[in-house]
Parts: sequence; C-alpha cells; structure tokens
Amino acid sequence: MGVYTDLREKLISDYATLSPQMQKAARHILDHPNDVALRSMRALARAANVPPSTVTRLMAAIGVDTWQQFRDSYQNRLLDLPASYAHRARELQNSEADIHRDAHLLQSIAAAEIANIGHAFAPEMCECMKDACEHIARARQVFVVGRGAAYPAAYQFAYAYRLFNENGVLVDGHAGAFGDQLRGIGPRDVLIAVGARPYIRDTVRAVAFARKQHCPVIAVCDSNVAPIAVDAVAKLVVSDRSPSFFQSFTTSVSVMQALVALLVARGGQKVLQRIAVAEEQLAAFDAYHEEAAPTRNSRS
Repeated sequence: MGVYTDLREKLISDYATLSPQMQKAARHILDHPNDVALRSMRALARAANVPPSTVTRLMAAIGVDTWQQFRDSYQNRLLDLPASYAHRARELQNSEADIHRDAHLLQSIAAAEIANIGHAFAPEMCECMKDACEHIARARQVFVVGRGAAYPAAYQFAYAYRLFNENGVLVDGHAGAFGDQLRGIGPRDVLIAVGARPYIRDTVRAVAFARKQHCPVIAVCDSNVAPIAVDAVAKLVVSDRSPSFFQSFTTSVSVMQALVALLVARGGQKVLQRIAVAEEQLAAFDAYHEEAAPTRNSRS
C-alpha cells in the first residue's frame, strides 16, 4: 500500500492549503477511497459535488500526472485488502435497494454496518488502534469526550475502562461542568475524542483546549481532516454510512470496545485484580438483578 499511503498522507498534510473546491474533492477521496478504485473520474467528481477539472487540479497539486496513475494506486490498495472486504465494497457501489420494502431496507442496513465494521478492522486501522493503546497506556489521565450521537461510544469506553483503571475521566458536562472536567489536562495525559459530521461544538472546543495544553489527542471520527483529527497522534477513521436518515455510530462503539479489549489483554495480572475488585464493589451494592433459578415442575 506504499503509493496509496503516500498519496493519502499528502492529501492530509496539504489539505489546509487547498482551495475550497479541492478540499471538497480531497475530503471525499479520503473518506471514500474505494470510489477512486471503482469509479470513473467523472463519477468521482459527481459524487464529491465538484467539476472534473477540480479533481485534475487536485491530482496535479499532490504530484500525480494522470487519472490512471491515481486510480492504479487505489486499486492496488483494494487488492491488498481481504477478499471479503473488496467484494463488499464492489457490492455497495453497485447495489440499488428498494427503500419501499422493509426487507430490502433491513438487508441494506445490515450490509452497510458489516462493511463499516470491515473497514474499521482492516490491517491499517488495526495498526492505528494498537498505536492508540500505546498512548493510552502511558497516560497519567485518560480523558474521553463524545457529545450528541457520539456519546454512547465515549460512555461505553469510559465505563469499561474504569473497571480496571482509575485514571479515566468522562467529559460529559453534567451540571454544567464541561470545562471543569478538563481542568489539569496536560502533556502527560491523553484525550480520546469521538465525533462525526456535523461536529458538536463542545467536542471541537475540548480538542482545541487539549491541543493548547499540549495534550495528545486520539480522534475516533469520520475523516482524516475532521476538526477533531487535526494534529491527532492517532486517527481512527471510521465509516458512518447508513441507508437510514441518520448516520451510524456502530463502528465507533466497536472501535472503542476494541481499544478496551486491547488494553485489558496487555494489562496482565494487575488488570485482572482490579476487575475483580470492581466486581466485588458492584456486588456489594447489589447492582445487578439476579433471576431465580427455574423450579422443576413436580409433575414432570
């Protein structure tokens, strides 16, 4: 994936210097790399809502001479991915579900969610997740923020993380304490930010504040050029595509669960002991409802 990776990094690093039209094209390419491999240049430009000439200028700006050269690098990327993922990508490009029939809509939603998860656990993303865990494991405090529809993913991580580590802080703003919960954040900490377009202002502000305090940011988001991904030490870019009227956050939750699992797997005996203590505390508060054992029918 060498050439593809180089082009992707060039698009990200040069993004801020591009014209607004070229930024639209660059974002679409970064968010939907399969479109380059599977569509014509005109179809790609139409999907990005820009003229074909904008795609041509963008290629020139990142040092690509021809569309075929550009497309070849993205097609080689698809060949390097697991066959099932490449097959799903092609099916998504060609499928036209009848949204007026419930069965087809449910099948379409299932296919989209499976494809989103497949992308999230592709080799390059798995490497990013492992890198993110390195930053989390070294952090003095782990701050987690995700507002609006991203909140379940942030909460799920924070809750599970607190079962085996006491240095987690969920920045949820309850009782108007959003800014207070970020107090003391600094270079020895890490902020995990979850979000997707349209980005919630509080999440963007939290990331901007963390950057000013030189705190590393891990972004779980829908684009390499999302406002919460700028200068992030780890970018976990997930797809939120869905046939529904509302974007999907299933993959964000899955990635956050995967981070927890990786951290537990690396934690050794100390983590197991902390989880056992947490379970004892939950039992002391009678946290979970226990169903009575079924009684055997005396006539049976």
